Amino acid sequence: MASTLRGRLDRTFKHLLCETIAVAAAVIALFFFSLAAYALISERYNAIVASLVLGAAYLIVTLAALLWLRLLRRKEANRDAAVGVAQLLQDPMIVSTGLEVLRLLGSRKAAPLAVGVAKDLARRSY
Repeated sequence: MASTLRGRLDRTFKHLLCETIAVAAAVIALFFFSLAAYALISERYNAIVASLVLGAAYLIVTLAALLWLRLLRRKEANRDAAVGVAQLLQDPMIVSTGLEVLRLLGSRKAAPLAVGVAKDLARRSY
């Protein structure tokens, strides 16, 4: 078991090291590509136009990344909410309490309440 854990940690460390090297190389490449793009645009137009174009390009990339992050967080929140409702309905204490409330209210009074709760749970699961 210890050797398995050691192997997993070793693989994780190697992956982390390789990913760090890849990110550093990507940052350096981005710097040089930006420098080349700036030189090309400033040669054709001027330095102000080159700065504005590159700034706008980086702003668009940043906004796209933020939008993607927001969509991922929303999807994750919806998935967590659906799992929360499913776990709630699997809890024996909740189910027994619901049955006791149903028994106390009677079927005629509890039916509209049950429909309302079911609609609310269905709406929250999406």
